[in-house]
Amino acid sequence: MAAGCSDPGRDGPAFIANSYFPGVASASAQGRTVTIGTLRSGGGTTAIAPGDQIFLIQMQDADINAAGGNLTNSNVTTYGDGSTGRGYTALNNAGRYEFAVVTAVNGTTLTLRDPLQYSYRTEPAGTTARRSFQVIRVPQLSSVTLTSSVAPPVWNGETGGVLVLDAAGTINLNGQTISADAAGFRGGGSFLGGSLTGQGVSDYANTYVTTNSRGAMKGEGVAGTPTLVRGATVSNGYSGVSAGLAASDLGYPNAFVVARGAPGNAGGGGTQHNAGGGGGGGVGMGGKGGYSYGTYSTSNSGSCRVLTSGGTTYYSCGGDGSRDVGGLGGVGITPDATRLIVGGGGGAGDSNNSSDNPGTAQNSGGTGGGAVFIRAQALTGTGLISANGQDAQSAGRDAAGGGGAGGVIALALGAGTVNASLQVRGGAGANSGLPLRGGETQGTGGGGGGGAVLLATGVSVSSANVTGGGAGVNTPNTGISNTYGSQAGDGGKGQLVYDNAQAPLPGQCVPLLTVEKKTSTPTRFVNSTVATYTLTVRNAAGRSAAQNVTVRDPALPPAFAYGSTSAVDLLNGATRTVTTNPAPGQTSPSWPTFVLPGGSSVTLTFDATLTSPAPGTYQNAADALYLDPARTTTTGTLTATYDSASSAAEDITVYTLPQVNLEKWVRNVTRTGAFQKVSSGYPGDVVEYCINFVNVGGYAANGFTLVDSTPANTTIQLGAYGAGQGVRLSPTPVTGTSTQSPTGTNLTSAADTDAGTLDGTGLRYVTNLAVGANGSVCFQAKIN
Repeated sequence: MAAGCSDPGRDGPAFIANSYFPGVASASAQGRTVTIGTLRSGGGTTAIAPGDQIFLIQMQDADINAAGGNLTNSNVTTYGDGSTGRGYTALNNAGRYEFAVVTAVNGTTLTLRDPLQYSYRTEPAGTTARRSFQVIRVPQLSSVTLTSSVAPPVWNGETGGVLVLDAAGTINLNGQTISADAAGFRGGGSFLGGSLTGQGVSDYANTYVTTNSRGAMKGEGVAGTPTLVRGATVSNGYSGVSAGLAASDLGYPNAFVVARGAPGNAGGGGTQHNAGGGGGGGVGMGGKGGYSYGTYSTSNSGSCRVLTSGGTTYYSCGGDGSRDVGGLGGVGITPDATRLIVGGGGGAGDSNNSSDNPGTAQNSGGTGGGAVFIRAQALTGTGLISANGQDAQSAGRDAAGGGGAGGVIALALGAGTVNASLQVRGGAGANSGLPLRGGETQGTGGGGGGGAVLLATGVSVSSANVTGGGAGVNTPNTGISNTYGSQAGDGGKGQLVYDNAQAPLPGQCVPLLTVEKKTSTPTRFVNSTVATYTLTVRNAAGRSAAQNVTVRDPALPPAFAYGSTSAVDLLNGATRTVTTNPAPGQTSPSWPTFVLPGGSSVTLTFDATLTSPAPGTYQNAADALYLDPARTTTTGTLTATYDSASSAAEDITVYTLPQVNLEKWVRNVTRTGAFQKVSSGYPGDVVEYCINFVNVGGYAANGFTLVDSTPANTTIQLGAYGAGQGVRLSPTPVTGTSTQSPTGTNLTSAADTDAGTLDGTGLRYVTNLAVGANGSVCFQAKIN
């Protein structure tokens, strides 16, 4: 069976949620084992068992250049990709994914049917980047109509963020929503930092030391996880909570979790003092965060930043100088059908003051959109499928966070138009200033990049929104606003062709049965009592197993009835789960029940009893019933058929028996008498005997042998028709009017290669007589 094909439709037509397990240690390409951790709560509750389909995905694996962490004021742009302060040096297997089939479970170790196509690893960040992968149990639905919204649990650093729906038939959205909004990589969490106003800090990477930290938290992405992520708990306005990293896990290389550098597709944090967070990257690059702290002024002292609001020019002066040190936006990653990369989290805005509204969550970055992967023959109905990035949190007293990036939607469907609305928008960068605090020009958030929509060839969608998130706005005074250096996220990519052999389309996996029928007794007679048929059902190579297969002869011909089964041959892994054969006398016999893996077959040979069948040609169909992978009910079936009109292999023709009529004539050759039934002569006269023959039966008289003994008191004339030629074969029957030997072919008297033999005992003629064939055979004798 092809890699990625399991047992389509196995779990039936009712929706079942994915179950999520963290990957443990590593699993090597071409290996067949993978180790998992504890089932995550909040998703499906079904443990993995033999026969289950799983989905492996490497969530984090990118390498970055971590040089640039510093405790000085240097501006080190080698962070990230080595030159721009953002990005990665290698994606490695980040986002790689594949389906697999479990054949055995031993504790936490899964044994797989097929070798893995990719390697997967989980490692804490140290001097190198963090690695993480997860294993998702994917129910194999037949056809399903959704009756409520569906969403994955959010990514928590180990599992979640990815929703996989797999149906052999149709998924009917039925007006529901499939959402992985804000389920991807998490936004950087806000915290109370220090103030380095006037010190010209422009760090790209640094460590987290609370109030002495030189910048805000980076977002989470393919290269790692910050110490704090956006959470629901608010402490004096700050919403940063622990990312749940193990004690040995630094999150990002060298624990450089703060400041403006953007690792991979994660947004950078605002740099001190009070610069905005960068947007997360999706397919589109995230937008840069806004400038550092200043104050609103209507006059320019000569060192102020010049800003406009509509037709009004104003200035940001003092403070930290309104410097361009906002968090960089996460890099955009070119979409690739072999990778599902969830949206990068936005960086947090830098903050050193308690919020003016301490009960309201502020400053954290937005979480990226997750991934939605749907494999089905068709996706029908209307509804919404989304993997949008989350908007960032607005500033309180200080800077705002960057928006989360849009995720990815992949539709591995049969051809057709999807009428659902699709959204993979980047989240908006957040605002600063009013209504909480006027007169301050504080860092605004960059927008998250837009995500990707991947579609199988021949599939189109009526609506796909892949826009990037807008830039945040600073409003220092009523009626005055400006993006204050922040940038919108770039848009994503819509309707890209999806082509990934590791996740084949459902039509390439479902069973493909063919039925053949033949007979070893194509010729029967009206007095025959038995006929024999052979039925063969095959499943095409590379397909999933056909379940609950019943082989049938739907209607034996008239005067035919089932007698007995002489052989059942199972080849290439086929098995029989019910071994009961039909009862004798049935006219519609069936043989339950078989399982036919891809490339396997079952061959049945059975006898039918005949009861005086009428002459004629009898055709006989056959079929095989099996569990429909795309069924809408629990017991729905499909039928593979053998069309009896398409072949003569199973045809049985019943004939009447051959019947040869004979008629004997004689004439006196010496006295030139005419042929008659009775003749006379004298000693020394030569007489000629001719025997007419005709096959008046319904079938050839094969091996017909005509024997006529030498008449008493006569001597056979061995050369009557020429030297050594004592037999004449004529195509014309003799009649009573002829006084001559019939014209024809002379045969030798000797027993040789021709059909006639004539000796002292008499005539012997051997031939095959077709239906209706006639003629005569003659010889002569002398009366003693």
